[in-house]
Amino acid sequence: MDKARLKRLDFRLLSMVFILVGLWILFRMKTGPFYFSGDSIGNLTRDMATWTILAAGMTLIIVAGHIDLSVGSLLALVAAACAHMINPEHGFGWSASVAVPLALALGLGVGLCQGMLIAYFRIPAFIITLAGLFILRGFTQKVSAFDPRVPDSSWVCALGFQHLSPAKGWAVAVMVCVVWAAAVLWGRARRKRLGIEPDGPVLTALKIGLPAAALFAFTFRVNQAAGIPAQTLAMALVLLLVHFVARQTRFGRHVFAVGGNAEAARLSGISVEKVTVGVFGIMGLLAGVAGVIWMAQNQGSTKDAGTFYELYAIAACVIGGTSLMGGRGSIFGTFLGGLVMATVIQGMDYTDLENWLQLVVRGAVVAVAVGIDVAGKDPAPWMRRVAGIFRRRERSPAGP
Repeated sequence: MDKARLKRLDFRLLSMVFILVGLWILFRMKTGPFYFSGDSIGNLTRDMATWTILAAGMTLIIVAGHIDLSVGSLLALVAAACAHMINPEHGFGWSASVAVPLALALGLGVGLCQGMLIAYFRIPAFIITLAGLFILRGFTQKVSAFDPRVPDSSWVCALGFQHLSPAKGWAVAVMVCVVWAAAVLWGRARRKRLGIEPDGPVLTALKIGLPAAALFAFTFRVNQAAGIPAQTLAMALVLLLVHFVARQTRFGRHVFAVGGNAEAARLSGISVEKVTVGVFGIMGLLAGVAGVIWMAQNQGSTKDAGTFYELYAIAACVIGGTSLMGGRGSIFGTFLGGLVMATVIQGMDYTDLENWLQLVVRGAVVAVAVGIDVAGKDPAPWMRRVAGIFRRRERSPAGP
């Protein structure tokens, strides 16, 4: 493999894969054979679904050079509002077919409002979304005063408990692999048409084969238990859609351009304000989707729904390689980052680690990930001096 192709490899994502494998081996040794059972793997992907959906939207927000601290509270408000509309005792008793679209519209509307305040009134995203965190949580406590529950007969509850049959699970896995292979081959052909050197046959085969092998192994294992959870399927669909928006649309290219250099993007004719409103609108809509799924999982809503979810979403993005400085990130990296975070959380639960220590470990993981990101983008002076010493040693001639 020549140097040009070697540079296109994302070694941070490769390191995430090795870290994941190491964590899985460690927790398997600590917890026993149940850790790799179909139930355990299904629970892992089900539990990470809601905040990984948030992380997909957060990736676009951070790539565009912003941050959103209100998504956990918005998830809680959407879940509470949807449950209140469906609940026949303390709520409106509406059909889920009416309540769910209205709940999604609520999430979209809040996201668009925050985006317009940030874009057109030039209020920093940190301030607006921090205020939104408290305001939305306050409304959630009011709407959730009676802890509204959703009847078992409502079709929306299927999102929380239904699993795909083995036949449907394999059909979905094959379909995803075919679409993924077509996308990789189309990208390779597109690079050729543009006169850019494409990936070699070996690297292309690895890009197609490794994810396909992982997906087939996952499907085989969970089919030995209850099957693929509906929340996992919803998470996968959201990740694929956001990946398509980020990589294959003009809007996605504008998001990366604005995050890389907003002033240069403005001078090139890109409406920075519209991009900002757009990414916050997408974030609000995805918070609505996550809120509906959370409500379905818990058959209702509570005042503390979505607590810390904004931090989990940001952690998944940063661990997966999204730069807090903007302009760099990927949905696949965010998924790997979310998987690392979910693996750590599940492993600590299985090993009965004390709750206070679990919080310390989660915070340490985020701090290390952010530190690596900042050090790689803008290293401190002492880091530059240390790196310079090693470079001089490498260039110095060998002794006798």
